[in-house]
Amino acid sequence: MMQSTAVIPTESPVKSLPDILGVPMQQVPQCAGCSQHILDKFILKVLDRHWHSKCLKCADCQAPLADKCFSRAGNVYCKDDFFKTKKKGTDQI
Repeated sequence: MMQSTAVIPTESPVKSLPDILGVPMQQVPQCAGCSQHILDKFILKVLDRHWHSKCLKCADCQAPLADKCFSRAGNVYCKDDFFKTKKKGTDQI
């Protein structure tokens, strides 16, 4: 008669990227847009902050900013919104 034994793995067979690279999770940059750790192939750095490519969007129209972006007062904008003639809060009655 054959006996079977259950094998219980002590470690998860799937390792996370920080484990594979030997980098502590605290050193993996967090996205300024969604606050999640960035484990993507590409990391954008704008205004000394890190971003997922999908999270870098215009502060006004929410258009993705893949190629160019402009900044004012800590916010990022697309070209059209950056160069609008009327600025928020400066309209006269």
